Amino acid sequence: MIEAPTIITDSKTAVKTTVAIAMSGGVDSSVAAALLVEQGFDVIGLTMHLWTDAKGEEMSLNRASGCCSITMSQDARAVSDRIGIKHYVLNLSKEFHGSVVENFAGEYLAGRTPNPCVRCNTFVKWQTLLEKSRKLGCEYLATGHYARVERSEGRAKLLKATYPEKDQSYALWGLSQHSLNHTLFPLGDLPKSKVRELARGLDLETADKPESQDICFVPDNNYRRFLQDNFGMQLKVLGGGEFIGPDGKVMGRHEGISSFTVGQRKGLGLSAGRPLYVKRIEPETDRVYLDYDENCLDSRAFGHDVNWVSITEPTEPIACEVKIRYRSDPMPALLTALPDRKVAIMFDSPVRAVTPGQSAVFYDGDYVLGGAILSGTEGETL
Repeated sequence: MIEAPTIITDSKTAVKTTVAIAMSGGVDSSVAAALLVEQGFDVIGLTMHLWTDAKGEEMSLNRASGCCSITMSQDARAVSDRIGIKHYVLNLSKEFHGSVVENFAGEYLAGRTPNPCVRCNTFVKWQTLLEKSRKLGCEYLATGHYARVERSEGRAKLLKATYPEKDQSYALWGLSQHSLNHTLFPLGDLPKSKVRELARGLDLETADKPESQDICFVPDNNYRRFLQDNFGMQLKVLGGGEFIGPDGKVMGRHEGISSFTVGQRKGLGLSAGRPLYVKRIEPETDRVYLDYDENCLDSRAFGHDVNWVSITEPTEPIACEVKIRYRSDPMPALLTALPDRKVAIMFDSPVRAVTPGQSAVFYDGDYVLGGAILSGTEGETL
């Protein structure tokens, strides 16, 4: 049973708790909505309209699949009709463009590698959408994410999903206590196979809909073309720069730092006796530093914009595990909170490709302690 109380208005009358479910038009949010209905909640389906820019014009970047596609609202409405709930489409394109798309471009133009899903979850789904759902009288916002919430000791705590193969807690570290306290994750204890089975049993339109693996607003996963098509003038001003090899000498020139990410091996356009990897990007000089694999390991990292999602900020160093990218395994480390919402991370063993702009997420077993945006491997002396 989902953890959310029935709201009691007096001793004789019980009113159903009203829950807004963010419906992306995929199978996960569809089944999440159906489970909430089955458990007796008063459910309202909300689909975010994200495919226009801040001026209200259709954007070329939103034409294919994923939660930004134009067909998502049609699929979400069909599911809503099937399970008997109200469904609304909310135009959040201005918020999405300002908080996610512009940040995405700005980070790449600055030589960093952003995680737009984290930005969308933090500033669109669990800020703007939650606020709008509250105005509709909803006590909670639910989503189809595979994660869990536990409420104890006066705090809401974010946990991994029960089945690790679909865990999505990595992308949720930016949620505030307020947001988490008003969040439900109906799928947190279910494997994906069971979700598909439930969808087929309910004859939902989305039961066999394939998952989108790409960034939703870059459906062909070609972010370089996306930047050129939508931010070409900034790229032109940025210009190109030099490749610096392992010996510190210039190896050649590139067309712009936005085409590279730390840890990248392919697409460098250089010939060398051994594979080279991007070790560091220096936006001040437009230089891309390359090195051999064994030299791309680091024992420390620094992060900014820290959010301690499940705990209060620690006053002493704490041991935990840290993931520095969605697909990586968590690595043992020691965290030290620094002033100005910064953090120092000392890994027990060297890790590969600490990538500025990506998220570092802190775990204690199943609990998500918090997270931060990686700044790099240079920072305050510990």
